[in-house]
Amino acid sequence: MSDDLNMAEKFKRGCISVLVGTIAVYCAISVIESIWPTLAIIIGVLGVVALLVGAVILYRKMRSGW
Repeated sequence: MSDDLNMAEKFKRGCISVLVGTIAVYCAISVIESIWPTLAIIIGVLGVVALLVGAVILYRKMRSGW
């Protein structure tokens, strides 16, 4: 009889764990959705800056003769 209670308790804990995990993923997605435009702009600006710095470094290397 105690084995049945043990299995029931394990099942209940598993269900609660899945529920808490689902809520955590939902909250994480909500936070990312709310900051997505700002995050996209920051990543875009950093990408453009990295591209320009890379182009300047490549230009200097090519002009100096390696």
